[in-house]
Amino acid sequence: MTGRRAGLLAVVLGVLLAGCGVPTGGTPNRIEPTDIPYGLASPSPTATPTPSAEATTDPSRVYWVSAEDAVVPRVREVSGSTRRERLAFLLEQLAAGPSRAERDEQLYSLLPPEVRLSVTGFDDGTATIDLQVQDQALSVVAGRRAVAQIVLTATSVPGVEAVLLELAGEPIEAPLPAGALTAGPLTAQDYAVATTPSPTAVPAPTAVPEVSPVPAAPPS
Repeated sequence: MTGRRAGLLAVVLGVLLAGCGVPTGGTPNRIEPTDIPYGLASPSPTATPTPSAEATTDPSRVYWVSAEDAVVPRVREVSGSTRRERLAFLLEQLAAGPSRAERDEQLYSLLPPEVRLSVTGFDDGTATIDLQVQDQALSVVAGRRAVAQIVLTATSVPGVEAVLLELAGEPIEAPLPAGALTAGPLTAQDYAVATTPSPTAVPAPTAVPEVSPVPAAPPS
């Protein structure tokens, strides 16, 4: 009985394989390319890797003060393989002052020549920048437009969203454009108003003196 079942099973498998078109032996048949459905013979497209935030090539900027008292940007080619390195390089450019061509545009910096700006921390988009400056220049650095130069320059680096300021390693309060002091993170939005030129004073119109009529000469 077992032998008959095995033989019957072999016959059934043979019929099924023949019906499904699966070759059981012999030389394989070549399939012409024209017989292959469209798309099956094409290689799968390679996924393009998404560039990381560290690999961005967006231009960064330094901010100077114009003759109209506005804080204005100028593009800088920044070197460095990490965000922190690029930020440190850009701050060096800011501390060095405007280029000759920028000075010809009447652009200047409110940061004193002896100032040093260094990145002492970077956490979750907030950069901590330490200022090294002589005592007699401290009041200049603490000015609102000087702080605007630092904050707007630093946040022009992609990925830097806010700035905390330190003086010789100690946290300091910075002036906002409205005059209030804050020890919290400073953002580009806080100093957006500094990019608007100061309104030009319009001189008051000169009053025209009133001329009294000349009395008529009496008849002779």
